[in-house]
Amino acid sequence: MLTGVPGVGKTTAAGMLAERLGGTHVDLSDLAEREGLITGWDEQRGTGVADLVGIRDRLAQIRGSSKEPLIVGGHFAADIVPPEKASFIFVLRRAPWRLKEELEARGYGEGKVKENVEAELLDVCLVEALEAYGPERVCEIDTTNRTPGEVVEEILSIISGEGTCRRGHIDWFGCAESEKLLEDL
Repeated sequence: MLTGVPGVGKTTAAGMLAERLGGTHVDLSDLAEREGLITGWDEQRGTGVADLVGIRDRLAQIRGSSKEPLIVGGHFAADIVPPEKASFIFVLRRAPWRLKEELEARGYGEGKVKENVEAELLDVCLVEALEAYGPERVCEIDTTNRTPGEVVEEILSIISGEGTCRRGHIDWFGCAESEKLLEDL
């Protein structure tokens, strides 16, 4: 499972990982949109509200019919993937000032950019993953200034047991760029 705020590289890394492992990539946001698993519209955020129960049920159907590895990606994956079904949980992170640039380039509104940058600063996806799965299987990976291929290689090394799964080592508040970013938010 790959999680993290929008803009950290989950979709690209998950697709590449699925290809390398001979598995299937399920992007939870794409699944929700494609199959109408939306319960409404959040005007403030400018996004659909995911039907978590419907997505969880549909993912169980996909998982039940597949013998190959299933790579699930999404910022709300911790609300979908049951702990007993997740072998590895990778929380992808990106420096908040770089994340801000990425989200603005995608055309996200000011409120949505602010919300996601703040979530990255406060380790929201990491905390959610740790609460849902415990620390044993949760690995944190900084994608800042790295290619998707480099990120996938790190994930594969952890899966194979050659790499080290780390968490709690990323602290954006210790960076000078974060001070400026916080002033601007």
